[in-house]
Amino acid sequence: MGSRERHMEGSSGRDMPRASLLALARQTQQARINCSAHFPKHVFRDSAWDIMLELFITAEEGRTLCVKDIMAISGESATGTVRRIEGLEAAQLVVRHYDPRDHRRMLVALSKKGREAMISFLQHLFEAGEAASHGDAPLKPISFVPIAPRRPQRGLGDSS
Repeated sequence: MGSRERHMEGSSGRDMPRASLLALARQTQQARINCSAHFPKHVFRDSAWDIMLELFITAEEGRTLCVKDIMAISGESATGTVRRIEGLEAAQLVVRHYDPRDHRRMLVALSKKGREAMISFLQHLFEAGEAASHGDAPLKPISFVPIAPRRPQRGLGDSS
């Protein structure tokens, strides 16, 4: 999608500044953290989602994360964390590579596909929030596939 310094273009044609995406990611992350004050931890817990949010935020801030950092974020065991990272890697959402300064450390970062998916999702959150704040018509489920046209999903019986 190009340099992080450029603005991200949303499906609505307007530019969404990098700072807005970062702020939205932080708000989403905080909302997930706040759930634990109201619901049992295991009910709304998906460490893969927490990992994706943290990887997006740290990349936008110009930082990197190693597997040990991700283990602390996920709240899972080392085995569970590696399992989540492997699942994200299998989905081509993250990449792992050795730290060039310390080959004992494994760094994890969003892949291009993972970054595009996060941008697409965050832009959708922004658009949904804008629509809700203006009292627009109820939102319909849409695809979060990066770069895919945003349209309602078809029903099972709809073959057109």
